[in-house]
Amino acid sequence: MIYINIAIISGASKGIGKAMAKELDKEGLDQLWFICRSYKDNDEFSTPIRHFSLDLSSSDFTEEIKSALSNGEYNIKYLVCSAGIGYMGNLEELSEGDIEKIIDINCSALTLLTKICLPYMGTGSKIIEIASGAGFLPQPHFSVYASSKSYVISLSRALRQELKPRKINVTAVCPGPVDTRFFSALNPPEYKKKYLISPEMVAKKALKSAKRGKAICSPTFSIKMVHLASKLLPTSLIMKFYK
Repeated sequence: MIYINIAIISGASKGIGKAMAKELDKEGLDQLWFICRSYKDNDEFSTPIRHFSLDLSSSDFTEEIKSALSNGEYNIKYLVCSAGIGYMGNLEELSEGDIEKIIDINCSALTLLTKICLPYMGTGSKIIEIASGAGFLPQPHFSVYASSKSYVISLSRALRQELKPRKINVTAVCPGPVDTRFFSALNPPEYKKKYLISPEMVAKKALKSAKRGKAICSPTFSIKMVHLASKLLPTSLIMKFYK
C-alpha cells in the first residue's frame, strides 16, 4: 500500500504555525494540510497545500478533518497544533466569551485534533504541541492563558508515555515571548519585550527537538531557567515576585 505522507498544521496562516509550515515544506512530504480561518496561496510553498477554513472554537471542526482523512490512504508524519489565543487581564476583567474561547481553542481543539489524527500516525510520526513558557508557572493577570498552556504541557507528557509503544514522539514547545501579532496585541509589560525571539527560531528549534525525541522544547536560555525555577522553587515564593 502506498501512503500519502502529510503534515497537519493548525494556525498555519501566521506566527509560529506559518513558520512551522515553512520548515515542514523542506521535509519532502506529499501534502501540507493547513487548518486556519484564511490562507492566501502565494506560491511560497513547494509542497502542495490543502486548506481547511474551520472555526476551532467549535467542536464541529473535527467532522471535516475526519472525513478528509477517511477518504485517502494518509500517513500523518507531523501534527503541529499551533492555533492559540490569549488575553491579558485579571480573571474578573475577562469576558465569559473570552475565557471560553481560550479554553476551546488552546485546550479542547488541540486535544480533539490530536485524538482524531492518532489513527493515521505510525512509527516515527511526530506530534508537536505548541505550549508556552507561561505554562510552567501560574501567571497573575494572564491566568487563563497560562493555565491553558499548563494543560498542553501536561497532556503532551502523558500522551508521550501512552504512545511510546507505537514509537510516536510528542514534544511540547514552550517559548517565551515571540515576535508575532498575537504578542503585540496583548500590550505586554515592557520587560517581556527584551526577551522576544522570532517565530522562525521557535519553529527550527521545535522541529529539531521533535526529531531528537525530546519531551520539552524550551527555545531560549531564559525559558530554560524559568523551567528550572519551576522545578526547584516553591510556587508561593515565585509568586511574590509578581506585581
